[in-house]
Amino acid sequence: MDIAKIRADFPPLENFVWFQNGGVSITPAPVAETHSGLMRELFERGPMHIAFPDEEIPRRRRTKERLGRFFGVGAGDLALMRGVSEAFQTVVRGIDWEAGDRILITEEEEVALLLPCLHLRDLYGVLVDRAPLVDDADGQVEAVVDRITGRTRLIGLSHVNTDSGYRLPAERICAAARERGIITFLDTAHSAGLYRMDLNELGCDFAGILSYKWMYSPYAAGALFARRESRDRIRVTYAGGRAQAWVDFRNGRFGLKEDAERFEFGPWSWPLVHAWASAAEYLAAIGLDAIWARTVALTTRLKQGLIEIPGVRVFTPLSAELSAALVGFEMAGWRPPDVRDALRRRWRIDLKAFETTRPGLRASVPFFLEEHEIDLLLEALATLAAEGPGCLPESGQG
Repeated sequence: MDIAKIRADFPPLENFVWFQNGGVSITPAPVAETHSGLMRELFERGPMHIAFPDEEIPRRRRTKERLGRFFGVGAGDLALMRGVSEAFQTVVRGIDWEAGDRILITEEEEVALLLPCLHLRDLYGVLVDRAPLVDDADGQVEAVVDRITGRTRLIGLSHVNTDSGYRLPAERICAAARERGIITFLDTAHSAGLYRMDLNELGCDFAGILSYKWMYSPYAAGALFARRESRDRIRVTYAGGRAQAWVDFRNGRFGLKEDAERFEFGPWSWPLVHAWASAAEYLAAIGLDAIWARTVALTTRLKQGLIEIPGVRVFTPLSAELSAALVGFEMAGWRPPDVRDALRRRWRIDLKAFETTRPGLRASVPFFLEEHEIDLLLEALATLAAEGPGCLPESGQG
């Protein structure tokens, strides 16, 4: 892997040390050029699906096939969405909930999964159960399975937790759910693009996928994966102008598509979707095995360095089996926003401060970072830890 050559594809790296990829990724030049070329095409030639349908409609089919190949599934297993939130809403709104039914999530889900669950609670009396995050694969499976009841209808989980960075043993959890007849949904926002992923082998019934975090495509496109044998387990709630197989306008009759496209209701920006497929091929050309190996090496370097800094506590499991590209931690005595601001101001380091279930900081570690950038973050945090929060300028306190 030629890191210098890859970094040349990311001009914003001249501006900062980038530990914020888990928010919205920066986009490599070849993918950005694909997107800008498609937008220029719209400007110069007009709406492609109307002006040149013989070109655009086959291109759209090829794009979905390219995305399907990246995830080990067929094009018909994917329904285009605007993101994971829309994918999850499609699933939860497709279940006939009754008061007393239960939905199971983890204790640290972010709003894309948490808010719909709380909304179901208030609308229908659905009970929301939460499993703890456990730094042990067997223990994590047990923590989820122990909270399954006879009324559990859906298990919705982030494959990689957004702030603490736990990577769940999804295959085992989904297998346990399948044995009990429970629908599963995985949010793959922080796993898709990091390593080889076969959605069928993961075992989930449904999954939400994003274009713009670890797949490095422009903001924002997404998809819902709907396993072939699971599609009929949820109804189509949002029937729009993408779901129909046919429509009889005169007699008011219609039929829905048989594949996952029955869940599409659009519209979305096709240049973004085409660019996403380009990003998938960009990553595949670099090599997903190489990307994952480097991600593991960099995150391990960071985690091992963090635990040596006095007052720092790492939230994320040290094991690569139970983590991915996110490293969550806290600094004793410091408000996370103050650490974030000091890093940005003094070292041009950009990372996330969060105050959700617990306050902390999150470093997102893209594969193209260099070792000296990991070391710079560690040195900066060690400096701040030694200085203490009293070193802040008065404008940074409060």
